[in-house]
Amino acid sequence: MTFAVVRAVPRRDFFSFCTTLRPIELKALGELSHVRHLQKGELIYTTGELAEEVYSVNRGVVEVIQLIPGESDERSFVTRGDIFGVADALGKMPRSRSARAQEIVSLQCFNRENFVAISQRVPSFLLFLCEQMAHRLNQVRAGKGPGGSQKLSGSLANFDLITVHQTIISSGQTGELEVLNEHNERIATFYFQGGALRSGQFQQLTGEEAFWQLFLSDDIPGSFSFASGVQPITDCLQSVEITQSPNDMLITAMRHRDEFHNLKKTTPDPNTLLQRLAPSFEWPPDAEPELKPLAERIWNYSFDRRFTINELFRQNAVCELKIYLVVSEMLRIGQIATVHPTPQLAKAS
Repeated sequence: MTFAVVRAVPRRDFFSFCTTLRPIELKALGELSHVRHLQKGELIYTTGELAEEVYSVNRGVVEVIQLIPGESDERSFVTRGDIFGVADALGKMPRSRSARAQEIVSLQCFNRENFVAISQRVPSFLLFLCEQMAHRLNQVRAGKGPGGSQKLSGSLANFDLITVHQTIISSGQTGELEVLNEHNERIATFYFQGGALRSGQFQQLTGEEAFWQLFLSDDIPGSFSFASGVQPITDCLQSVEITQSPNDMLITAMRHRDEFHNLKKTTPDPNTLLQRLAPSFEWPPDAEPELKPLAERIWNYSFDRRFTINELFRQNAVCELKIYLVVSEMLRIGQIATVHPTPQLAKAS
């Protein structure tokens, strides 16, 4: 008996599908569909209404909700390039779920009335819809997708982290958010409980410091994935608890990011060598008192060595903003100074 090796075929989103079409077919799809724009919270359709359209997400995040009597609602999310509402529309059945915009959303809408014309002018489109339904069916069988654990994922090139966090907060779900780099390696993990951030890890940081640092980091390449209903998988996520309001955390993170970007303009390059200058440690009364312990640690660390801002960040379990704030203040009051290279004497000719 021989066994065939079956390889999973990557799912095509709508935009990938469009790259396979001829210009005349793309034109036909445009003529036989229309674009719909929605504001955050606006309903796309509700459970029980007759399904007349199939949708592709051009921009934004859509929440799909299934009401289950006697149980908590099942929620899933579709994002840029995803197709939804297919099975009900093809079967001309009442909607089995409701859908609403999680943020400002743009949809490409394909009405049932045009399905015959689409099948004639773009024959591969209906096959593409069948592929989408088969993919969803396989997700359900594997315990993912609607009714399963895998709820929201995407590329960080298409979604900013603020949108991702706001979506999870608005959904009120419990689960774990992973951030992966371009090599598909985990670089950050955050755990949400009822839509509220409760713990996290990013680089060497945990808890709130990890959250602040994530938003200070510009243009993180890679992707994200949120799985609902799972428990924290690392010890640090189970032990370092975040208690602040999730919306307050987001507002603070955005304020920190603006402050950090402005501070970097007036602070030495993070690889510039620094050294002690004053004979003893001081911290001004008008400086932030909560930063004093960090300033003392930096002072003690600099006793017998030169150092850089990047080195200080690696040595301390705080976000970069706090390192920059302390270094900036210590430079201002003359506690430390940049190391100037010793000028070399010109050789006699």
